[in-house]
Amino acid sequence: MSTSPSALDALLSTLRTEDGVAKAHIDDGWMQGRTAYGGISSAVALAGTMALHPTDTPLRYAQISFVGPVGGDCIVNTRVLRQSKSSLFVDAGVSSDAGFGTAAVFAFSPDRQSHLDHNWLAMPDAPAPETLEPVPEHHARPAFTRHFDMRPTTGPRFAWKSEVGEYLTWVRFVEEPACHPAVALLAMGDALPPAAMALFSQFGPISSMNWTVNMLTADPRTDDGWWLLSAKTGYARHGLSVQDMMLWNRAGEPVLSGSQAIAIYA
Repeated sequence: MSTSPSALDALLSTLRTEDGVAKAHIDDGWMQGRTAYGGISSAVALAGTMALHPTDTPLRYAQISFVGPVGGDCIVNTRVLRQSKSSLFVDAGVSSDAGFGTAAVFAFSPDRQSHLDHNWLAMPDAPAPETLEPVPEHHARPAFTRHFDMRPTTGPRFAWKSEVGEYLTWVRFVEEPACHPAVALLAMGDALPPAAMALFSQFGPISSMNWTVNMLTADPRTDDGWWLLSAKTGYARHGLSVQDMMLWNRAGEPVLSGSQAIAIYA
């Protein structure tokens, strides 16, 4: 077994803090076109926030806006919006030579006792990832996807047209990272193509505009590195698609929920 750091850990090893800001380098392997993959810029924003504002309180919420392209040498500027006895809200922005790229607000909050206890976010029936074929190599496959082992289930195989705007895919890192699990989940949680692409009858550019993330557990973990990711669009019109997103662990426990708006140029 290799003892070298994973690609994500290698990126995070470039993170430094000085003069109240965090700096990191996003290499070409995490790019999609002229910008870094949104999951990795989100992960860098969170890692920078946690380095500048250390806390043992778990991440509960993230609101991320993809404002412009980002990549290469990056700077993370942060601002504490509010800190109470139980919660910490931090604003974070990622900039690079291309200008301002990613804006995020992170909320950290512990578990609380409550009389409410229900879970209707059941994991869909899905074959085990070991029984499924990985996404095939393709010249149009974005560079960042090669950091993930992706096993589509009953949905379209990314390049196939479907009448259902949905992807349901097992995903794990090719090289399992040792970093903070919340950082790793942000780096992975946006890995699927926008669900509206399953409806395409002609190809065209897309651009994620935002990403809302709700962490459903303070201790995210899974078996064998596998997570089941879902992206499903219920609206695509006038060049805008909105989609719901979910992530379950191997045991079928919901770990992350989210939503996203995507600009479509086709």
